[in-house]
Amino acid sequence: MKKRLGLSLLATLSVATGTALVSRAQNGDADLEQVQQYMKVGDLRAARVALLNAAKANPKSGDVQVELAEVSLELFDAPAAQAALERAVALGVSEREIAHLLAHSLWMQGELVEAESRLLETRVSDRHRGYALRILARVQMDKGDLDAAQASFDEALRLAPEDSLIWTDLARLRFVLADQKGAIEAVDHALKLNANNVRAIEFRGRLMRSQFGVVAALPWFERGLQIRATDIPLLEEYGLTLGEAGRYRDMLAQARKIITLDRNNPKAYYMQAVLAARAGNYALAKRILPRAGSDFLELPAPMLLDGICEYELGNYNRAVDRFQQLLAIQPRNRRVRTLLAQAMYRAGDPLDALDTIREIASRGDADSYSLTVTARSFAASGQTARATPPLDDAAMAAFRPALALPEPVSLVGAADAARRTPDDARAVLPYIRLLLAAGDSNAALAEAVRLQKANGGVAEAHLLVGDIEMERANIPDALAAFQAARQIRFTEPVMLRLVDAMSRAGNEAGADEALNAYLAYNPASPTALRLAGFRALDAQRWQDAVILLERVRAKLGNNDSILLANLARARAGLGQHEAAARDAALAYRVAPMNVMVVRVYADVLKKLRKRPKAAREMAAKAAAMSVQRQ
Repeated sequence: MKKRLGLSLLATLSVATGTALVSRAQNGDADLEQVQQYMKVGDLRAARVALLNAAKANPKSGDVQVELAEVSLELFDAPAAQAALERAVALGVSEREIAHLLAHSLWMQGELVEAESRLLETRVSDRHRGYALRILARVQMDKGDLDAAQASFDEALRLAPEDSLIWTDLARLRFVLADQKGAIEAVDHALKLNANNVRAIEFRGRLMRSQFGVVAALPWFERGLQIRATDIPLLEEYGLTLGEAGRYRDMLAQARKIITLDRNNPKAYYMQAVLAARAGNYALAKRILPRAGSDFLELPAPMLLDGICEYELGNYNRAVDRFQQLLAIQPRNRRVRTLLAQAMYRAGDPLDALDTIREIASRGDADSYSLTVTARSFAASGQTARATPPLDDAAMAAFRPALALPEPVSLVGAADAARRTPDDARAVLPYIRLLLAAGDSNAALAEAVRLQKANGGVAEAHLLVGDIEMERANIPDALAAFQAARQIRFTEPVMLRLVDAMSRAGNEAGADEALNAYLAYNPASPTALRLAGFRALDAQRWQDAVILLERVRAKLGNNDSILLANLARARAGLGQHEAAARDAALAYRVAPMNVMVVRVYADVLKKLRKRPKAAREMAAKAAAMSVQRQ
């Protein structure tokens, strides 16, 4: 069967961290003694070499083959582990004693049915039952049977309540169930049981990244690498997180280190392609991406990068194809939908672009980028009059917290699912969103509050309560809900809601604290940098505004007219009129019919005092546009 690359690539596997390996060295067997020493310092690769030497020296030893399989599993080399286990059985090792390991290797290779049958049909040795049930739970998770997975974990913990790896994998299940708080509690307990459990450390870092941000996650990955310096999943997560933090040189160093350990590692090549794209070398990124392998390229992140590269290289039809494939996988991904609409517009299909973007642009929480795409598509399709309102909305230097897109199920179907499992966030959250879409905010609030109380570890439940209370202008209760969500997952949506709610409450200091705390953990976030820049503008902190908005421009380029116009405002506030005029001219070149851009250009030219006629013409154009739109 085809290997399920997503398992190993996302580093979601967990194997016995040195718990089953016991040296069986006899008569001073040097190779097996070396294995024990290598395991103590976390050098699994050297341990495997020593075991291979021991296997040559003891070709009839089934125990050596079992140890070789255990180390191979820790190195995520499932085929090698399976082969070693088959040799062990041929040498007389009981299948009962290695059924858990064989199932583990089959699961890692995506052989879910075979792995499950091994675990259910073989009478696993009592001392390995906890391990076997843990693997069974992971198989059931991958099959989508989460209730069965929970039951398997419950039984595993009954048999082995102090098994750190069972608690680690239970944390993964809770995360899948949207119970972020429960996931954190489980993985923290795993680390309490075994502080050197690198799989728990790796997952805690990933939880920290989603809970607070990329900078908060880095120490966890570094801690894990101190224990096991050549652990591929840790290196992958560390490298990708460095990139998200804007530390691209360090990311490249990790990618190169991974390739020295695993020259066919897809994530390492993906990192290099990301770096090439960040540097604007999209042709190089396109050349690197195929080295990651065809299976890996069908995962969402590389699909997105591939589509962006095609777009930036002017291959708009190819970009449309790629974004359509990705949207089919993630139909509620706002960013992908907007990128697809933009690619359609550039490919000469403005009507298709409008059909694609309508679901976002028609909402009250539409962002400036989607509104700009809408305006351009209206203009390109000959509907000039309809292009004006979206441009005016896009000109607002404001941030609207994005609400979830409509659910792909009916209200009746969602209600039935929520009724069957009233405490399951995966079933209840879509029902609440559909109630809101139907205008029944009272029922939505009642369901959201009930879920919030029953499952306080679900950040989305708190956000929904806050969103509804904001609509009702009940800002104190909304703030309390947003703060509760912040304690679980301080993500960009949570930050935007907190800043908005605190500003409406007149607590600008609190808004700044929330924004600055988010930036401290996510220093490369364009959204947070832009918002901070706009807030600095409003406070007339011109220098801060320039620094922040320039960081956004370094990431996004010179195609955002609103960003450029506000940079011009900030430079003008500093008295840098020449530079302000250059930024305003760039903004005008991008959006000559945007009244905010025209007005800023007129003001900057007036302050420059070098082109009075141009300043008067721009001011007249801005006035005329304002009159037309009244």
